[in-house]
Amino acid sequence: MTDKQKRLALLSRFDKHYTFKLGHKPRYNKWVEQWSANAIIDSYGLETCYELLEYYFEVVSNPTWSHFAYTADDILEAKEQHIKDTKERAERRKKAKEWLSE
Repeated sequence: MTDKQKRLALLSRFDKHYTFKLGHKPRYNKWVEQWSANAIIDSYGLETCYELLEYYFEVVSNPTWSHFAYTADDILEAKEQHIKDTKERAERRKKAKEWLSE
């Protein structure tokens, strides 16, 4: 996949999630925003960007491309923190059940 195809694929995935969540297509200039998409892809890789988009649409009520592009680092950090917290909670829950069953 060429760089241009990757950029447009990421933007199209954003459009798909946006349309599904809000019921209409987003309003932004794809030809301008493809450069910010390229920067995000270069930083994290395409698959990680897809995962970030999914997480972003789960937690944000009013998504925009510019907000996503600007806060991609923070989104990745929050996602990792959420995964870590979920694992720790499951471990604590398991230990508590063992302790209560003794």
